Amino acid sequence: MLLTNFRRSFARVYGPSAITVWSWLITLPFAVTVMSGLQYVDGGPVEVLAVSGLAHAILGGVLLAGAALLHLVRGRARPVVVFALFAVAGGLRPILFLEAGGLLSIPVAPGDLVGRISINVVALVVAFSLIAIGVDLVREHRGVFRRLRAAQRASQLDVECASERLRQLRADTVDDVAAALEEAAAAAASRPMEPSAAARVLRTLAEDVVRPASHRVYAAAAPDELAEGAGAGAREWSASVLGGMRAAPPTASAALFSALVVPFGVLLFGAVSALPVAVGFAVLLAANSAVSRLRLPRRPLPRLTLLLGSYGLVGVLLALSGATTLRLAGVRPESVWFEALTYPLIAMAVAFVGSLAVRTRLDQEELESALQANVATAARIRSEYERERGSLARLLHAGVQSELIAGALSLTASAGPNDAGARMAEIVGRARDALRGAQDEPDAAEQVRMLLDSWSSAIRLTATIGDGVWERLEDGSRTAAVVDAVSEGLANAVRHGDGSPVALELRPAAHSGVEVVVRSGGALAASEAGIGLKQLSERGTVALRELSGRVELAVAIP
Repeated sequence: MLLTNFRRSFARVYGPSAITVWSWLITLPFAVTVMSGLQYVDGGPVEVLAVSGLAHAILGGVLLAGAALLHLVRGRARPVVVFALFAVAGGLRPILFLEAGGLLSIPVAPGDLVGRISINVVALVVAFSLIAIGVDLVREHRGVFRRLRAAQRASQLDVECASERLRQLRADTVDDVAAALEEAAAAAASRPMEPSAAARVLRTLAEDVVRPASHRVYAAAAPDELAEGAGAGAREWSASVLGGMRAAPPTASAALFSALVVPFGVLLFGAVSALPVAVGFAVLLAANSAVSRLRLPRRPLPRLTLLLGSYGLVGVLLALSGATTLRLAGVRPESVWFEALTYPLIAMAVAFVGSLAVRTRLDQEELESALQANVATAARIRSEYERERGSLARLLHAGVQSELIAGALSLTASAGPNDAGARMAEIVGRARDALRGAQDEPDAAEQVRMLLDSWSSAIRLTATIGDGVWERLEDGSRTAAVVDAVSEGLANAVRHGDGSPVALELRPAAHSGVEVVVRSGGALAASEAGIGLKQLSERGTVALRELSGRVELAVAIP
C-alpha cells in the first residue's frame, strides 16, 4: 500500500500539473523573504524586495519555457525532463539574483555561489514536487467532489420529482374523472330521470370520460430523464477539504524537512551540521507524533489554527534543539531560527497534500456508492411510477369503467322511472369511492362475489367456480389480476357482443394459478388488442379466439 501511494505521488510530480502558475505563485513568498538571499544584498528592505522580486519574475519566464517544453515531452523521458527542469530552475535562482542586482544597479555579493546553488536545487526540486502533487490532487479532488455533490443532489431531486410526478399523475386523472362523476351524481340526484336516460349518462361517462383517462394513464410512461444535480462551488469544496485536514505523517514531514536543511547546514557549518540534523530529525519524529494524536475541531478555521499553532511550537523546539546541539559541539549557531518560521509552512503543506490524497480516495469511494445508489433510486422510481401508473389505469379501466357499464345495464334491465336518478347516483357514488380509495378492500372471495353480483344484475350471466379456486385467491396480487380479468372479459362481452348470454368460468390452472374464461356471442374484431388485454398480458397468459360463432377470452394467471 505504501509503495502504491508513493508511485501515485511520484507520477503526479511529472503529470499534467508538473509546472503550473501555482509553481511560481506558491514560491513567491519564500523568494522575496527567507529564500531570497537577502543577506547578500547591500541595502535595505526596499532593495532586497526589488532584487528578489525581479529575480523571481525572471524565474517565472524560465518556468513558462519549461511548461512549453513539457507539452512536447511524453513517455519515459518526461520524469527525467521534469526533475531536470526543477533542478535547473533551482540552480538559476542565485545567478538570477545576481543578475537582477546588476540590472537594478544594486550591489549583490555572490557569497558561496556553489553552496547557494546546491541549497536552491534541493529546495526547488522538493518545493516544485510538492506543489505539483498538491495541484494535481486539488484538480482531481475538485472533479470528484463536484460529481459527488451532483450525484447526491440529483438523487435527492429525483426522489422529490418522482413524488411530484406521482402526485400529478393521480391529480390529472383522478381529480378530473372524480369531478365528472360527482357532477353527474349531483345532476342525477337533483331531478327525476328515466332509466334509459340514466343508463345513457353512465355509458357516456364510461366511454367518454373514464376510458380516455385510462388510455392516457396507460400511455404515460415514466420519464427517461431524471434530475441533474448542481455541482459543488469553491466555498463548499474549500470547507470540505480544510474541515478534513489531518496532521502530517510524522516520518514523511520529518524526512522532507531534514533533506531541505542539509545543504543549508553544510554551507553554514560544514560536516558538524550532521549532528543538529540528526537531533532535529528525532525531535521532529517525536513532536509530529504528538501532533498527530491531537483531537482536532470539526470546524475548518479552529482546525487549521490548532494545526498551524502546533507546528509552530514544533518549529520552535526544532530551532532550540539545533542551537543547543551546535553550542555543545563548540559551534556558534547562526541562522537556525529560520526553522521556526519555515517548518510550520512545510508541515502544513505536507499535511494538506496527505489530507487531500486521503479525502480524494474517500470521496471516490463515496462517489461510486452514490452513483450505485442513484442507479438503484432511478430503478425504484421508475418501478414505483410504472406500478402506480398500471394500478391507476387498471382501476379506471377494469374498476370504474366496468362499474359504470354494469350499472347502465342494470338500470336498463330493472330500474323503474321513479328511482332511476337515485339508483344512478348510487352507482356513480360507488365508482367515485373506488376511484378515491374511500372503501376498505374486501377479501378475495368478497371481491369476486360482489363483481359477479353486479354483472349478474346487468346481463344474462352464468358463472362457474371450480374447486380450489377460492384457496388460490388468498394471494392479493393474484386476486387483483382475477378481478381485472373478469371485469375486462365481461365489459368486452357487453361492448362487442351480440346480446346473447355470457358464460364465465373460474378454474384452477397450473402452478397454483387461476384461469378466467369468458365466452360470449359475436365475432372477433380484426383490430389489435386494446389497453385492457395489453394490461392483462403483463400479468398472465392471454388467449383471445373465435370458436363456432362465439368469442372466448382465456386468461391464465400464475
